[in-house]
Amino acid sequence: MGSILRKGQRLRPLHPALAEREWGVTGDAVGTVLCCYRVGGNLSGAPDRVDVKFPRGPTVWGAPAAEFAIVAEDKSNPADLH
Repeated sequence: MGSILRKGQRLRPLHPALAEREWGVTGDAVGTVLCCYRVGGNLSGAPDRVDVKFPRGPTVWGAPAAEFAIVAEDKSNPADLH
């Protein structure tokens, strides 16, 4: 994934078909990171894992972090628009 994930960060699946097939999550869903961790001695090539809670779907446990894109945080404050 390259970037360091942190609890509470929002993620979107990179591959919608994979997300639907493997995790039962709609491809356009945005979930929240519950936990991220590195699995040592993993020979499958994806040591960084993430647990993600989707609001209208399941919680995905131990998914490869590389299968997600970080959703940019909205920095605008509605109070600043007045």
